[in-house]
Amino acid sequence: MKWFLSDLRRTWSSSTGYQRFERLVSLVLTAAISGVVLVALYYLILHVVELLFVQTRDPFDYRVFQVVFDMILTVLIAMEFNNSIVRTMGKSGGFAHVEIVVLIAIMALVRKFMVIEIDDVDPGKLLALGAAVLALGICYWLVRHSNRINPP
Repeated sequence: MKWFLSDLRRTWSSSTGYQRFERLVSLVLTAAISGVVLVALYYLILHVVELLFVQTRDPFDYRVFQVVFDMILTVLIAMEFNNSIVRTMGKSGGFAHVEIVVLIAIMALVRKFMVIEIDDVDPGKLLALGAAVLALGICYWLVRHSNRINPP
């Protein structure tokens, strides 16, 4: 973050109005998402302690693991989203790269698959989720292939 503030001071006068606006919005989003991550991490720690040590549940029950991994993946997704915003504020500037956004979407789908109750899920919903994973995988491959041919 220190490099961002020094870079911001150095380039502020030569930036266009929109570039200034984009940098300020990115800074506010980073602060907001960082706050969300910190609060989510606090609740994650509380819930893990409660689930594993306070309650008399079996810690090896798969439902406990589903809840814990759901919370962990939610925090990781928020952190990756925040990281993508910070990277776009870097020296290259610009908006979030499609490749990063697709990877975050894939992580969100992985989270969904990990916490889904297989006994209660509608087959159509499972098919739709599978199709979404396939579509995102193809999209990621296309973007990655395009970036290798024409580097950004």
